[in-house]
Amino acid sequence: MVIAIEELPGNLSPKQKINYNRVCDVECQKCGEVYYSQPYDDGDFLNLVKTTKET
Repeated sequence: MVIAIEELPGNLSPKQKINYNRVCDVECQKCGEVYYSQPYDDGDFLNLVKTTKET
């Protein structure tokens, strides 16, 4: 399930808005895991998000 969608930058022309590929955050309804920065407007597959640690 899509839980958040990137907002388009305000400085894009109408043509640039059509070609801009936004990303979204997706939450698995079965396990609750969240996948960040997934393709929303373009792409067929989920992007694998690597585990990171805060510094």
